[in-house]
Amino acid sequence: MKEFTISQDESGIWIVTNDKLPGFIAKGKTQKEALDKMIAAVRMYFPCGECKDK
Repeated sequence: MKEFTISQDESGIWIVTNDKLPGFIAKGKTQKEALDKMIAAVRMYFPCGECKDK
């Protein structure tokens, strides 16, 4: 599940989505911020011991 779609809206906000996880949307002022938020959300929703640190 390393396939994310990153786009920028007309106001300059970066948006990250994943087709395999409908409803998971992260937004940020930078690509990195949006991607970090998405990764944090996925880890929180799908915790799995050994993959938490990856």
